[in-house]
Amino acid sequence: MINYKLNINKGLWHVNFYVDDVSGKKKRKQLSTGIKAYDNYGRRINKRMADEKAQEIVSRYDGIVDSEFASWSLDKCTEYCLEINKVKMSPTTYNDYHCALNKHIKPYFKNGKPLKDIRAKDIESFCSTLIDSGKSPKTVHKMLSLIGPAFRYAEKNDFILRNPMRVVDKPSKVKKESSYYNAEQLNKLAKAAKGSYIETPVILAMVLGLRRSEIVGITWDNVDFDNRILHIKQSVIVGDSSILPQGTYRVIGHTKSHKSKDIILKYFLKTDSSERSFTINDALYNYLKTLKAEQEVMIRETNAYKDFVCVNAVGTLILPDSITHYFTKLLDENGLPHIKFHALRHSCISLLANNTAFSMKQIQDYAGHSDFLTTFNVYSHTDDSAKKTEMDYITSCFKDLFDSDD
Repeated sequence: MINYKLNINKGLWHVNFYVDDVSGKKKRKQLSTGIKAYDNYGRRINKRMADEKAQEIVSRYDGIVDSEFASWSLDKCTEYCLEINKVKMSPTTYNDYHCALNKHIKPYFKNGKPLKDIRAKDIESFCSTLIDSGKSPKTVHKMLSLIGPAFRYAEKNDFILRNPMRVVDKPSKVKKESSYYNAEQLNKLAKAAKGSYIETPVILAMVLGLRRSEIVGITWDNVDFDNRILHIKQSVIVGDSSILPQGTYRVIGHTKSHKSKDIILKYFLKTDSSERSFTINDALYNYLKTLKAEQEVMIRETNAYKDFVCVNAVGTLILPDSITHYFTKLLDENGLPHIKFHALRHSCISLLANNTAFSMKQIQDYAGHSDFLTTFNVYSHTDDSAKKTEMDYITSCFKDLFDSDD
């Protein structure tokens, strides 16, 4: 095992150790464990957890000489860097990248040129192959994001003279028009969802504009009926729990597929601003009260999820992927236009954005966006009636121009 030391940087435990560079000299590395070093009172905490994570990080470098890196094929370099950066990713992102690596990058680059001999034209040829096979420019950009860290790592450590990614001609992204429902379509969806497997997730997405993982993560402890407040402070994802910092999650179950994955309750959301609270109005209060009463007398297959709001008729947690599957099925069965489940969040916030009674700051808080520009740029579209009202105002300012001659 490589010798290492722990230190604190920006409130997190970091691990420091040395590896050999090209010339055989020792090169210092400092990597974050992702584990908090202080509690709310400024006292040091989690050192034992940080030490366990440090051993895991250092073990990835043990026995690997950095000078060999540039001689590896690009798929091997990419996989190596993906594992190094694993601690910075959510299980969902890591699994997504890992699948992309196996599906697209390994078949093309396996046993190919060493990284040090790869040029921009080789990467562009890879991009062309993806496009020719029917992949979208968005997918190509994702692949480039995946292989990019390998070249940056090699450049940073002086294994290559220049990074070919800097001059690669990337395909232009095609901006798709956002698909979302208006109020009339949302009403039709609400009726169709009544009594369905995903009734509750659909209602919460439409009314609160929540993400899938946030919806599944809501527990009855988060619903304060006395003060009529709903807290959004955790999420549920499916993946490999081992890559998350200790103390930030709890494994609450496992999927029943042939390749079982962890069902993870994360104690943090996408951004700090994602943690928010809603004052519950009468409509949502009555809906949740009725739902809780029904769940208290239901016959459950398991009590593992009795604290969660989104469970099926036998008390099993409704997982994010199940929501997507059943949502598509629900739209098909009811002849509704196809949109992604996440578009219900977009639909909810768009309704607010088209109502002049609400400021963009209010809408930002409702959506849980950390950046005001995200709210403004994505949700500041207006419907035709709003445009007509605006035109009426503009033309009223130029009466002489539009007054007809008598």
